[in-house]
Amino acid sequence: MPYAAQDRLDFIKRSGLNTEDNILDFGGMLSLELPNAVSGISSKKPQSNAVLLKPGYLPFRDSVFDAVVSYHYFDLIPPHMLTFVFKEVVRIMKTGAFFSFMVTLWLPQNEPQRSTMLFHELLKSAGTFYQHDFEEINRQLSSSFCEITFESVKREIFVPQEYVKQHLRLLGSLASKEKELGGTGIRKIARDYFVQATEHGEAMLHAIHFTAKK
Repeated sequence: MPYAAQDRLDFIKRSGLNTEDNILDFGGMLSLELPNAVSGISSKKPQSNAVLLKPGYLPFRDSVFDAVVSYHYFDLIPPHMLTFVFKEVVRIMKTGAFFSFMVTLWLPQNEPQRSTMLFHELLKSAGTFYQHDFEEINRQLSSSFCEITFESVKREIFVPQEYVKQHLRLLGSLASKEKELGGTGIRKIARDYFVQATEHGEAMLHAIHFTAKK
């Protein structure tokens, strides 16, 4: 998402990272912004300093990282897996290290953001994108971390038309696949999204930024 480049930099700045520290970029979303970090990715990519991982098991020794950061990767992880993920994160962190991550806030403030929420609903129906309960995240963090903070991050970032067109093509692919399987679950959301996105475009939803110290 080139259009979110400044948002990623803002996330890093809020996190207060020392780029000389040993950092895990959980999900590999910040490979350009943090080239010296270890990029934890879930599928092979032509990416330097990358390590393949499974969200429920991180292939690292105990207490090796000064910080673990994740830019929206947890939007791709089901809520029921967070317990295992957080336990793994705290295991690989040094005492005093911090964990910083963002998740999407599903509360549109304008019409372009409403388009994006409908698109997320489509991905959620397809099992590739997830909505998280912030109180539940805070509760789970509290069992393993201390000094937990969170803040709402407002964003006015419009999605370029070329990416909206990609979303529409993906929508067509999802609808065709569902039709082949005899389902109708996403049809209404798909129609609503097509009308909404065609008229108003898309914009990134606001987010919640969590930080927790071990």
